[in-house]
Amino acid sequence: MKISEYKRFALVELKDKYSSSERSVILSLLIENCLGLSRLDLVRLGDFAIVDEQLVVLKSYLIRLKNDEPLQYILGSVTFFGLDLQVNSKVLIPRDETEELVALIAADHKSEGHLPKQIIDLGTGSGCIALSMAKEFPNAMVEAWDISQEALDLAAANAAENKLQVTFRLESILSSDLAIDKLFDLIISNPPYIPPSQKEVMQNSVLSHEPSLALFVEEAEPLIFYKAIVRMAERNLKVGGKVYLEINQYLGEETKALFSGAFSTELLKDINGNWRFIRAEKT
Repeated sequence: MKISEYKRFALVELKDKYSSSERSVILSLLIENCLGLSRLDLVRLGDFAIVDEQLVVLKSYLIRLKNDEPLQYILGSVTFFGLDLQVNSKVLIPRDETEELVALIAADHKSEGHLPKQIIDLGTGSGCIALSMAKEFPNAMVEAWDISQEALDLAAANAAENKLQVTFRLESILSSDLAIDKLFDLIISNPPYIPPSQKEVMQNSVLSHEPSLALFVEEAEPLIFYKAIVRMAERNLKVGGKVYLEINQYLGEETKALFSGAFSTELLKDINGNWRFIRAEKT
């Protein structure tokens, strides 16, 4: 089967899942990924025949897409804040909103001329936030926690691939015996915050393939992780240090209210106009 024949076949196979423009982009990415060729290489080579082994893989990609598996997991990687990161079903796919959060942190600290020396990322997943911080603040000591060893293994591989230094730790912010003997300039987290009642408005690709552990909280305790982060910030954040959080847009005021007394707190919108971030400074 030639490239043109596969494309015609695939466009029909995916017509009920994606728009015409989406299908074209997706197919280009899948072909480049499978064949190990750039877009320019494919243009130069023209309409060549796909070998049988590669055709089997390309057809398997279509089955996975039709089963709602996210494209990022099929490709095995994403680009995040200029970093090439591996992803798989053990970690959340980094979102645009999280990239916005990273950009906000970098812009805030560089404009103030105050570069953090001790940074912690709670619930690191693929390592996208922690590695971005290590890239932006190369003189900082960056620590990253997660309760999944598989996530930490992937994050460590991403650190090695991008030649960035981060200390990874298997730990939960919810641990009752949690004891930390250091002070941080910066605490960052995009913790689980979705109650089960919101599942009905979520895409099946997320519900079926991304790790529930990183997404959902109990209906009765939607702010459980934020409460724990506030307790940690009260003990382990330096005066003048900051907390940056990605939050549930429907619980913005409730999340902000957790930071009282010792914090100056702002609720911030993302590029789509949703209440998506908390920025709190310890006063």
